[in-house]
Amino acid sequence: NIQGRMPAPFFPEVSAAWTKAAIVGGEIPANEFMDASKQFTPIFDRLGKVFFPVKADLNGNVEKLVKHLAATPAATLHAMIRAEKAAGKSKEKNSASGSLLWLKRAMQFVFCLLKRVSKGEEANKAAQEAYKETLMAYHGFMVKKTFQLGLMAAPSTATMLACLGENDAQSMTEMVEWVSIAEPLLQNIHAFLEAEGLDDKATA
Repeated sequence: NIQGRMPAPFFPEVSAAWTKAAIVGGEIPANEFMDASKQFTPIFDRLGKVFFPVKADLNGNVEKLVKHLAATPAATLHAMIRAEKAAGKSKEKNSASGSLLWLKRAMQFVFCLLKRVSKGEEANKAAQEAYKETLMAYHGFMVKKTFQLGLMAAPSTATMLACLGENDAQSMTEMVEWVSIAEPLLQNIHAFLEAEGLDDKATA
């Protein structure tokens, strides 16, 4: 941030984008969810370079899914994944299924971190616990060690809130709101991928 200038509130525009991606008839509109994901990724620039590996992963998978949607348009994430599965391409490298799975996992990590912070847990500890709860099981030894070491430098709650808006109490309220909007979407994607047999447990 420029010296003496407070950051603009992060969550209002993000929550608005995620609200537009709300579940309709049990499914999530594809283009709206891509927009919501893109709106969310700048949070990593605010929270610091410790989160850049997650940012790179998330951005990469969003880009792959946008390309899939451009090549084979679908109204919902579910329709896109079902069409790919029907074509026998779900297990291919850079598949939409694999991209959505890893996008969901990265989002679950940040969601879990923010949910823990919103409930009063110190952000540095919350980052480490969120990693254990989400991504850790899918990372090989070296990736795991790199993440664990990096997250030891995760910001404190005070530092985090200062990066997310002008007023700490307002930032916390807005964080709680985003968590409540995002939770059903992430749960929906998780349940759908599991039901379709696409929740690949292989490590990265």
